[in-house]
Amino acid sequence: MLNVIRALFFRELKTRFGKNRHLGYFWVVGEPLIQILVITTVVTLIRENITHLVVPGGTPVFMFLACGVIPFFMFRNIVTQLMGGIAGNLSLFFYKPVRPIHVFLARALLEFYMHSLIFLCVMILAGWFIGYNVVPRDFLAMFISVLLMVLSGFSLGVIFAIITHFIEPLKTIFTYFTVALYILSCVVFPIWIIPSDILKYMLYNPMLHICESIKHYYFDGYPLVDGVNLAYPLVCNIIMLFIGFWFYYYKRRELVASRP
Repeated sequence: MLNVIRALFFRELKTRFGKNRHLGYFWVVGEPLIQILVITTVVTLIRENITHLVVPGGTPVFMFLACGVIPFFMFRNIVTQLMGGIAGNLSLFFYKPVRPIHVFLARALLEFYMHSLIFLCVMILAGWFIGYNVVPRDFLAMFISVLLMVLSGFSLGVIFAIITHFIEPLKTIFTYFTVALYILSCVVFPIWIIPSDILKYMLYNPMLHICESIKHYYFDGYPLVDGVNLAYPLVCNIIMLFIGFWFYYYKRRELVASRP
């Protein structure tokens, strides 16, 4: 199984960016970085008039955004890549050792490694050229939060991949769903600007807990709002994994069959 996943990993690495690899490499790095730079510029320009946009603990806006945008883009890309994993590898399923679950694992690992490298490069540049403190306050807890983000993308991606394999038009709806999660997870704005009567409903979103935990464990002085924890998203992920693997088990033969 490990040999199959490793072979698929390197195959996905070669085919991930299509014919124009240079543009693909640029877009993977440039999409989150451009978004971070644009929002940082806008917030910097208006922060003098809107004081509640200041991040507590003296956390730079750039660092705040980097710790929100890059991990979430990893989650989003894991979900979208898994949705296209079956259709993009149907020819490989004629080989008995290769199964859709191997493709799911290979694609999730690839996105994790790529975005980890992007995050590391951004932090090194921020520390080297700007002089920011880029060392996490609690590396282990922060890393566990990131792994939960990966698990969230994988579990949700497996469910979406199986559903969209049989009902392809839902792929567009699920893509918009990840856009909604981007807003509802407080990726680019601080959670404390949200009114408490709205926040109590947003806390049902497990991604919000993970995004806030990453920032809390990365920065000194970054507060954790009451009700935010990692136990809730862990339970949600276990449930989603059970549902995803249940779907996979009962549809495994249909998943490897070519579409008519």
